[in-house]
Amino acid sequence: MVAGLPALMASHPARAHGSIPHDLGGLWSAWSADPLVTVPLSLSGILFGRGVWRLRQRLGRFPPGFGPRQILCFGAGMLLLIVALLSPLEGLAKPLLSAHMVQHILLITVAPPLLVLGKPEVAWLWGLPEGWRRSLPRQRRMRRGFAFLSPLAKPIPAAVIHMAALWIWHNPALFDAAVAADWLHWLEHMLFFGTALLFWRAVIKAVSGREAAAAALIACFMTLLQSGLLSALLSFARQALYRSPEPLSWGMSPLEDQQLAGAIMSLPMCAIYLLAGLAMAFRLLTPPRSERVPRPKVGASEALDTN
Repeated sequence: MVAGLPALMASHPARAHGSIPHDLGGLWSAWSADPLVTVPLSLSGILFGRGVWRLRQRLGRFPPGFGPRQILCFGAGMLLLIVALLSPLEGLAKPLLSAHMVQHILLITVAPPLLVLGKPEVAWLWGLPEGWRRSLPRQRRMRRGFAFLSPLAKPIPAAVIHMAALWIWHNPALFDAAVAADWLHWLEHMLFFGTALLFWRAVIKAVSGREAAAAALIACFMTLLQSGLLSALLSFARQALYRSPEPLSWGMSPLEDQQLAGAIMSLPMCAIYLLAGLAMAFRLLTPPRSERVPRPKVGASEALDTN
């Protein structure tokens, strides 16, 4: 599916940031064909598919921890990226702040955790040429780079970086500039998506340890509170904070559009952070298997004596 994106998009007029008609009749024809999006998505999908095929050919089965569930999560995450960045939603995000917010929710809280759960690094590694795959562990610069960045990949630092990107790019001046300039809008999406991947990878990885789960719980509720505050600022502002480069013809004023964007941000986005925090709390309250006291087996004679 992803590998065929360039051919699919070639049949539609290319739009960098997206330009959508103001009538619903032409909505489904307004697909984007930005090569900065289609090329990375296509290469990622091809490499993932090749890695899955080589795993099956070489091992005859999937390795532990990677299988159909991970493939389904990765496919769902890639599909949501296509919806966010190439579908008519990309064009709607220019005149409508509410559509822009839907796009950001897909890029921040829905697609990234699915992609992390898909463990694409396993398939990508097997999708590389064999010589490259064998030489990667010996790359000193790569190991040093990972060692330098590893402190940032922990739950609380990752949450701070992610929320800093969210607040900085929602500054009205910078936000309006990103809507008006294609390259700046692309950079905004890259930072949103990249910091979200960092955050969700740290949170999902924390499930394996109790100490890390405690840090992930704090990180989730930090992010929940910050996103809730930002959504409240959008919902209860007395005037529109952002200007639209195109006149609204969807029956809403700029202020109503902004209030709708705040509501969209507060409901699904905060709900996902809340569910992640509750999952971490459940992990903390559940004792490890080694600490669980097995129930004593009652023999038949003992059961008769108790009766």
